[in-house]
Amino acid sequence: MIELLKKYKERAALVGIGIAFLIFIIGGIYLQKNKREPEPLPAAEPVRVELKTEPPQMQKSQGPAKPVAATTSYFLKPSPEELLEQLAAMGNLNADAIDEKIAQMPVLWPAYFFALQPGADGRMQLVLDVSEDGFGVVLESAVDLGLYPRLLELARGEKIWIGGKILAVDAAGTGTVYLETDQLRIGAEPPFLQPTPQE
Repeated sequence: MIELLKKYKERAALVGIGIAFLIFIIGGIYLQKNKREPEPLPAAEPVRVELKTEPPQMQKSQGPAKPVAATTSYFLKPSPEELLEQLAAMGNLNADAIDEKIAQMPVLWPAYFFALQPGADGRMQLVLDVSEDGFGVVLESAVDLGLYPRLLELARGEKIWIGGKILAVDAAGTGTVYLETDQLRIGAEPPFLQPTPQE
C-alpha cells in the first residue's frame, strides 16, 4: 500500500484535495440552510404623555391675574435612538416620505447639556446629547436666552428635558435631530403627568 501511494502520490494528493473541497462545499451548504434570518427590531410603540405647559415669560408678570396653564401632548417614544433605527429600516423610502412621517411630531426627551453656540436671528443654538458620555444622538434647537436665561448657568453634562416639534433628522455619524423647542425643563425628574392611553 505504501509503495502504491509513493508510486501515485500526485494522484493521491489530487484525490485528497478533491475530497477536502467536497467536504468544504457540503459543509457550507449545510451551514447556509441552518442559518436563521436575523429577527427585525420591533418598532417602538409610541408613548404619549400630557405636560402642563405655561408659555415662557421674559419678565415677571405685573398683572394680578396669572394665565391658566395649558396641557400639551408629547411623545416620549420613540426615543431619538429608536427614531433613527426606524428611519434606517425605512431606507428605501425617499427623504420626502420620511420627513412626512416625522415632521412636526411633538416629542419630549431627556438629554444632557453640551453647548450653546451662536445662532441666527439673535438666538443661540442649544446642543444636547442623549448620552451622558457625549457619544449619543445629538439634539439641536434654536432658543431665545431671554426666555430661558438659566441655560447660561448650566454646566456640561447637566440633565435637561426638551419638548418640541421635530424639524429634521440627519442620520450622519451618531445622528442629529433638529427640534423647534417649546419647553425646557432643567433637572433629572421627568416633568410630565401620567401617560395617556393610545387610541
